[in-house]
Amino acid sequence: MRQWIHTAFGAFMIVCVAVLGGCGYGFAGSGSRLPAEIKTVSFGAVANGTREVGLEKLFLEAMEDEISLRGRLEIAPSGQGDAVFAGRLVHYETRPVAFNSRDEALQYQAVLTLDLELRRRSDSKLLWQTRNYRAVEDYSAVPGVVVTSSSRFQRQTLNPNDLGLFTDIQLSEGQRREANERLLEELAREAYNQMMEDF
Repeated sequence: MRQWIHTAFGAFMIVCVAVLGGCGYGFAGSGSRLPAEIKTVSFGAVANGTREVGLEKLFLEAMEDEISLRGRLEIAPSGQGDAVFAGRLVHYETRPVAFNSRDEALQYQAVLTLDLELRRRSDSKLLWQTRNYRAVEDYSAVPGVVVTSSSRFQRQTLNPNDLGLFTDIQLSEGQRREANERLLEELAREAYNQMMEDF
């Protein structure tokens, strides 16, 4: 009986390994859904359909940094890559999400939605795309709710002792710009992961 249980368990494990191997399961970072011949990428147009001027340039910079950091692809001059990365920033907004007792905004959210795609340059075949991808980042609007001990604040160039020198509007705008940078970095990281990882 014990021998039969060991044999049955061994057969079960073999079936599990075969099924998992056949369904494309893998560990993050261990594979790529891109064809092996795609070794370089160039950047096409990333249109900005939002009212936030320059956001598309900041996103392209974040995407270039992410691709360079990961090392699987090399960035080629425009029109020379094996694949072309392009897209559109669809929607951007900031909205208040926390208020004080006088109904004044204490905290905001920056929300960005975008469409992205990667096409093989030689035949324009679509290799990867994402539609209506959305990311959200919170930021503080007044000095009293800025957590200066947080790792997020520590990565900024703002000195905690200088917070009192800013008006609420100046601080909110500075925090919004920092939130935009974090938002774009997150979007570039997630776009790269989705584009490259073979789940």
